[in-house]
This record gives sequence, structure tokens and C-alpha cells, in this order.
Amino acid sequence: MSTKRAYKLQEFVAHASTVNCLKIGRKSSRVLVTGGEDHKVNLWAIGKPNAILSLSGHTSGIDSVSFDSSEVLVAAGAAKWYYYSGT
Repeated sequence: MSTKRAYKLQEFVAHASTVNCLKIGRKSSRVLVTGGEDHKVNLWAIGKPNAILSLSGHTSGIDSVSFDSSEVLVAAGAAKWYYYSGT
């Protein structure tokens, strides 16, 4: 006997610009973290339309995000390239 599940898709605004990365917490699978071109890291509860927390402070777009194994800490990385030409 096969069981069919219906899933409801939900669209919401995650960032003011492009979302560059996303990670779902492996421990509970109930939280996710996103990083965007708007220099912000947002923490979400899956199924909720608003971010639980929004972190700012980076000076360039966020390129990577991750949780620690207990989903207590979030790490985010951003790369900003500089070109120096001088004599």
C-alpha cells in the first residue's frame, strides 16, 4: 500500500537581494539558514514565513552558511576580492 503525501509550497521574501546559499539543520531538519547578496544571514523555522533572526555585519555578499552539529551556532563566510595595482 503506498501512501501519498501532499506538500504545500510557500513563497516568501528571504533577502533584499539574491540568496547565495542555504543550509538546513541536520539534527532537527526544522531550521534553515540563508545567506544573501544583501550581506545578511537569516535564520528560519521551516514552515514559518518570517525570519527568526537576521544577522548583519559583513561587508560583502554571503557565500556560505552552516550550522554546528547541535544547531546552536551558525557560521557564515563572505569573500571580498581586492585588486591592488601600485608601483
